[in-house]
Amino acid sequence: MTTLHPRLGAGPWPIPASATIVHLRGELDLATREAVRERLVRALQHSTSLLILDLSDVSFCDAAGLGVLIGVQHQARTLNITLGLAAPRPHLAKVLHLTDLNHSFPIYGTTPATGAGSVEGRAGSGPAAAR
Repeated sequence: MTTLHPRLGAGPWPIPASATIVHLRGELDLATREAVRERLVRALQHSTSLLILDLSDVSFCDAAGLGVLIGVQHQARTLNITLGLAAPRPHLAKVLHLTDLNHSFPIYGTTPATGAGSVEGRAGSGPAAAR
């Protein structure tokens, strides 16, 4: 199997089989940021050298949510882990582009149906909870 090494801000790239995938669901905002941040930091401790956040089910992301992504990316770099984003919905892809964050993260097109781990936002079900 050929492994592609994504360039920052380029994509969409196929996700290597060795990547750790965390599926985010619901809203990534002020109300969910601390719970999501805690779970993502824990995911870093069990990650391969590539941690992918599947954003396909993120329905909303505000500045606080973007702050979580940037903060977790900083922590990942200190651990020599690349933090990538996968399958952002059009509204989130637009926000990433407008804030120029699409050049700070490897962006992947899709994720496998069997993602490893899940972090759920508050869309209809209360604060973020792991699955």
